[in-house]
Amino acid sequence: MAFPRAARLFLLSLLSPLALAALLAACSASQEPKPHDADSSAGCDAAKVDYLIGQNVSGYIERQAMQESGASDVRVLRPGDAATMDFNPARLNIHTDPGKVIIKLACG
Repeated sequence: MAFPRAARLFLLSLLSPLALAALLAACSASQEPKPHDADSSAGCDAAKVDYLIGQNVSGYIERQAMQESGASDVRVLRPGDAATMDFNPARLNIHTDPGKVIIKLACG
């Protein structure tokens, strides 16, 4: 037995907003940023290693900068390198010129 057209439209008008609300709730929940640990973000201070600007980057310099800045992670960014756009306050970014000379240090 089929529902009359009026009954189908009535049911559709009730279900559509519910389906839309469920879809929007699912989308907004999946886009919430993940909080960083308060302990891990408290450590990075790029100003402590500003004296390294002008030096050639090396494994030793990376480890030294990470330790002295209090960062828990480090990455070297050269011109043209692809980099994720995520913000990690516990990470030290070492920006270099094409000759691997440090030109900028920043947490994030």
